[in-house]
Amino acid sequence: MDLLSVSFRSMDLEAKPQQEDFLELESIIEKEESSEKSRLILEGEESLDDEENLIKNLRTINLNEVAWHDTVDSCWIVIQDFVYDCTDFLKSHPGGSDVILEYAGRDATLAFIGTGHSSAAIHSLKRYLIGELPVEERIFRVPNGLKISAP
Repeated sequence: MDLLSVSFRSMDLEAKPQQEDFLELESIIEKEESSEKSRLILEGEESLDDEENLIKNLRTINLNEVAWHDTVDSCWIVIQDFVYDCTDFLKSHPGGSDVILEYAGRDATLAFIGTGHSSAAIHSLKRYLIGELPVEERIFRVPNGLKISAP
């Protein structure tokens, strides 16, 4: 086949949707959006209750114990006084495992917030939550503690 002899056919772009079809589609989209919003609100209320229960039942883990988990085989980090086991997440972290391993066994709060993680990334932290620091070792979740803004 000779590439120079290729011909192009023009498409008929004159067909326009009827006005009534357009309005019908718009109302279907609005209904789906409103049902999605109400579902998210209901799930949000449930997730707030679940989150409060999860925090109440957390194991207390001190910084000394966290420091022992600083390898690829056992990687724990602290973010806002909560302890997360990120071992399983190392391979799938979009920024690479080195970014997390740099803070393995230590507090990574400022690095985590400073990189501007998405709300989805912040939400996904829940699945790796294993404990919280004792009150005397906390920096962020104490009265008159450090105030930083999360995204």
